[in-house]
Amino acid sequence: MSSGALHRGLRVSPGAAYFYCMTDAANDAENANVPTPSPEPVVAPPAAGATPTELPSATPDDLRHLDQVRNDLLRVHRGLLEAERARFEKVHGRIANNSAFLQLVINDPWFDWLRPMAQLVLLIDERTADKKAPLGSTEARSLFDRSRALLRADAEGDAFQRLFHQAIQSSPALAVLARQVAAGLPG
Repeated sequence: MSSGALHRGLRVSPGAAYFYCMTDAANDAENANVPTPSPEPVVAPPAAGATPTELPSATPDDLRHLDQVRNDLLRVHRGLLEAERARFEKVHGRIANNSAFLQLVINDPWFDWLRPMAQLVLLIDERTADKKAPLGSTEARSLFDRSRALLRADAEGDAFQRLFHQAIQSSPALAVLARQVAAGLPG
C-alpha cells in the first residue's frame, strides 16, 4: 500500500499499512467481537413527556486525543509485532523477508492474539471518520477506556493480556512504551 493510500475511505500511512492488511484478512467471525457502530446517531432516552435529543458530540479535544491514542496504539502494536517476530524466529527459524512476515501475521495463528489491538485502532479510525453518525463524547470516553483496558498486561487475564504480559516482560523498551501510552490516556 503506498503512502496516503485509501482504505475503506480512510488515509493510510505506510507505517499503518500492515495493520490494515492484517485486519482485512480477519474473517467475519473474528470481527464479530468488535462492536459495529450504529449507522444512526445515538439518542438519549427521553424523559417523561420530552422529545428525544442527540447525545453531545465528541469535543475537538476528544478527537485530538483519540488521534494521539490511535497513533500510540499503533506504536505499541508495531513493538509487539517486532517482539513476536523475534519469539517466532527463535522457535521456527529466520523469516525470509518482510513480505513473508506479513503473510505470517495475516495467516498464522501464532499472531492471532495481536488482533484486538489492531481492531481497536481500526474502530477508532472508523468512528472518528464517520460523518453520518458522528462520534459522541460518551463513545469517545468508552474508546479511551477500552484502550486503557487493552494496555493492561495480566499474567492471569485473557489470551491477549497474558501474551502482552509475556511480551513486556521480555522487552523493557516495550514495557516502557506501553506504560507511557497508558499514562497518556485521558481520563
